Amino acid sequence: MILVAGCVALAALSLFLPSEPSFDPWAWIVWGREVYELELDTTAGPSWKPLPVLFTTAFAAFGEIDDGLPPALWLVVARAGALLSIVFAFRIARRLAGPGRWTGIGAGAVAAVLLAFAPQWLRYAAHGNEVPLAVTFMLAAADRHLDGHRTQALVLGFLACLLRPEVFPFLAGYAIWLWHTDRSRRWSIGGLTAALAALWLIPEWISTGNPFDAGTQAASEPPWSLSLEERPWLAAIERAHRVGGIPLELGAVVAGLFAVFRRDRLTLALFGVAVFWLALVAGMTQIGFSGSTRYFVPAIVIGCILTGLAAAWTVGTVGRTRPAAGVATAIVLALAIVPYVEDRGDKLIDQGRRSADLATLHRQMAVALRAIGGADRVAMTGPPSINRAFSTHLAWEAHLPIRKVAWSRGRALVFVTEPTPVTGKAPRGSRRLGHRGIAGRTRDWTVLAPTARRIVVAPDPTLRAN
Repeated sequence: MILVAGCVALAALSLFLPSEPSFDPWAWIVWGREVYELELDTTAGPSWKPLPVLFTTAFAAFGEIDDGLPPALWLVVARAGALLSIVFAFRIARRLAGPGRWTGIGAGAVAAVLLAFAPQWLRYAAHGNEVPLAVTFMLAAADRHLDGHRTQALVLGFLACLLRPEVFPFLAGYAIWLWHTDRSRRWSIGGLTAALAALWLIPEWISTGNPFDAGTQAASEPPWSLSLEERPWLAAIERAHRVGGIPLELGAVVAGLFAVFRRDRLTLALFGVAVFWLALVAGMTQIGFSGSTRYFVPAIVIGCILTGLAAAWTVGTVGRTRPAAGVATAIVLALAIVPYVEDRGDKLIDQGRRSADLATLHRQMAVALRAIGGADRVAMTGPPSINRAFSTHLAWEAHLPIRKVAWSRGRALVFVTEPTPVTGKAPRGSRRLGHRGIAGRTRDWTVLAPTARRIVVAPDPTLRAN
């Protein structure tokens, strides 16, 4: 509990840094408010994720105090999850490494460092993505299983499955094993199975009339989807290779070989989970899912743990009879991994810079809306248009369902920023003659009015009015 409290405290302190959710988390925050108000509308936006919406529904009441509280509270939860995942990666690697104290510490340290430097990890944590929290629940489930707390492991796996549907085959396998080995847990298994189905299907069924709409949204094949490649499954494997890199792949294979010789079934099982996860994502990409980088993250995390084990076992094996040789091996491995860590360190800095830039764009958009009258102005003029990446955030600020912003025809206010791969293409109406009137500007945003009449707005330190 002390570790959890510490991670939550650090996550709360991180809000002093540039802090804004991204597209998917803003949708969950909007849906949380809609569930709280009994007006859920998921017909537009990303695919449904039950657990984030359970959190944001609980946080929605704080929105009556300040609209900034629900997104801030979700960011604390998501960032605390990212920190805890690093802690659990260390714990599991240390436990699997064996009884040697320094062998365990070495394995855990390598796993934790590799995870902290993993591609996009900082960005996912900064913007409140669900993947780090899902990884935390998965690793915590493994940790509880190793301690013999099977029901706790099952519940944690259930929570992970409410974040990432790819967890389901693994959770189902574990539940079937428990069903046959311990009759006392059958009621728990049945209840969690019913809850899993209800939370994934019923909200979508009520909102859209299609209980499987989350899968439809996830397989919608946007222009960047790997499913549009000539061989989607191969494109997915190639992306996994680029994300993980040779050091993790080599480390995983070496750990697997050590596990064979040591007859270490737990490490072999971990290796098998990583391989099956990659095959599962490749298969999903083949049938229409996007193959997004975040789909591969759990396998990458396992690769970090296995690489930590491989490094520790290699040093331990060499140094068992010749301590000096073990020290030399540790130095050689450290030097070999330095270029990899340096490269990932440069990318980590780049992630931080991009996250800060994106947070600034989100913040400026909200400032621009408030300066021209906020949700009241939107109510007078109609649903606004904006670059797709910001549509869920604008829906929150304007107190509208996401579909009204996403499907807006550009006849009311139009928020325009430079189209990039991050911001998405310019919104409808940004070039219409009827929008020549400028309601206001920030450094990166222009707000176009629905008529040529210019709107005078109150001065703001970051907004220029015409």
